[in-house]
Amino acid sequence: MKRLLIVILAIVALGVPLAASGKVVQLGEAEPALPSSSCPEDPCLALYQATGYQESAENSKERPYVVRRDGKVLAFTVKLGKLTAEQIRFFDNRFGMPASARLSIVNRGKKRGRRNEHRVLARSEVFSLRKYLGSSATFVLEEPLAVERGNVVAITVPTWAPILAGEQDKATEWRSSRRKGRCGTTNRLAPPAPQGLGTTAKWGCNYSEARLLYTATYVPNNPPTGEDNDENGRDGEGERRR
Repeated sequence: MKRLLIVILAIVALGVPLAASGKVVQLGEAEPALPSSSCPEDPCLALYQATGYQESAENSKERPYVVRRDGKVLAFTVKLGKLTAEQIRFFDNRFGMPASARLSIVNRGKKRGRRNEHRVLARSEVFSLRKYLGSSATFVLEEPLAVERGNVVAITVPTWAPILAGEQDKATEWRSSRRKGRCGTTNRLAPPAPQGLGTTAKWGCNYSEARLLYTATYVPNNPPTGEDNDENGRDGEGERRR
C-alpha cells in the first residue's frame, strides 16, 4: 500500500493523466509475490554490468515485461538481498561501486531469425542502491519513459545489484545482454553487448531457474474508441504465445 501511494503521488506530481487511463500497471508483478534474493546465502547471486529482463516465470503472466499498450513508465521497484560486509566488498571491488540500477526500454526483433536483436530506445537515470540493501525500494523517474506496444521494460545494472533469486522452477528464464558464448559468471567476466541509446545488438545469453527481482510501474494510454482493449490476450508482437 505504501509503495502504491508513493507511485500515485509521483503520477500527480508529473502531471500524468491517471484519470484518463483509469489504471496503474505493475509489469513483472508475481502472485503471490516475488521470491527472495539469494543473498546473503552462499552463493550470493547478483546481476552485474548488464541489462536483462524476465522471459518467463511460473507465477507470472506470459512475457511479464512486455508492454501491451502505449503509455508511460513512471517508476520501478527492486527487491534487494541483504549482503554481508564481505560480500559487499567483493562486488564493489570486482564490478564497481556503489550497487546501482536504471530502467532501459528496448525493442526486440520480431522476425524469427532476429529475435535476439535488441535496440535500446530509452533509459532512465541511474539510482544508487547501497542504502536500500536488504529491502524493497521504489524509485520514481525524474522524467517518465514513453513506451509503445511491444516494447520491453528491462533493467540495466552499470555496476552490480543483488536482484536475483536462484533455485526457481525450470520454466523460469531470463534474458541477458551478454554475447553468445560469453555468458560468464562472477569468476569468468564477459562484457555485455553495446547498450548505448539507439544501438542494436544481439543478446546471446538466457539463464534458467533464476528470477530477476524488479517490477516497473506504467500507466497505459486510453485506447481509441473501438480498439481492442484486452491487454492480456496478446503479447506485444501481436502473436499468441504457443
